[in-house]
Amino acid sequence: MAGFYMRGEALSWFKLMFHNQQLTNWFSFLRALELHFGPSSFENHQGELFKLRKLGSVSDYQSQFEKICNRTVGLSPNNILNCFIFGLHANIKGELAILKPTSISQAIGLAKLVESKLKDSRPKTSRFPTPTTKTTPTPPITSNSPSSSLPIHRLSPSQLQERRIAGLCYNCDEKFVPGHKCASPHFLLLLTEDLPTFPDTDLHESRT
Repeated sequence: MAGFYMRGEALSWFKLMFHNQQLTNWFSFLRALELHFGPSSFENHQGELFKLRKLGSVSDYQSQFEKICNRTVGLSPNNILNCFIFGLHANIKGELAILKPTSISQAIGLAKLVESKLKDSRPKTSRFPTPTTKTTPTPPITSNSPSSSLPIHRLSPSQLQERRIAGLCYNCDEKFVPGHKCASPHFLLLLTEDLPTFPDTDLHESRT
C-alpha cells in the first residue's frame, strides 16, 4: 500500500527495492526509506546550507535551500533564517537587513518582493536601435558659365590697322580670305584706346 502514495524518485526507488525483495516487512521498509532519503552520516548538510548562494531567482534559491534544510538537524530557527539571508544577493540582502524579517517564511516573501522591485527599477532597453542621422555633404557650388582654355590675343588699335592694311587675319598671321578659319583659334581682345571706327559689317566678311 505504501507504493500507492509514492511519486517520482520515491516510486522508482520503491519498485527497485520491492522487485529485489529488499522490503521484507514494515520495519525493513522504514529503515531503507530513512537510509535512502534521510540525512546521511557521511554528508555535511549544514556545511552545504552555509555555502549555498543564490544564482538564479529567489524561487530557485528557496527550493534549493529548503531541500538541503530538510536534511539538516540541530539548527535553530534563527540560524536557518540567517543562513537564508546570507546566501542572497548583496542588493536583496541589504534590503532585508533594513526590513528585519523574524521568520524564514517572512524572509522568503520579502526577498521575492525586493527582487521584483529591483527588476522593475532596471532601465528598459528598446528593441529598436536608436536612429542615427547621416549628414549629407554639401556639393561644391560650380559656376554655370563655361570656362575657356583658348589663349587671348591682344591687339592694339595700331596693330589692328596694320593687319587690316596687310590683309592679315586678326586672329592669326595668315592672309584673310572669305571662308578663312584660323588653325589655332583664340580670343581676340581689342584695346579700345584710339580705336578707329569701321563699318558695322563683319570685319572678316567686309574684306574683298
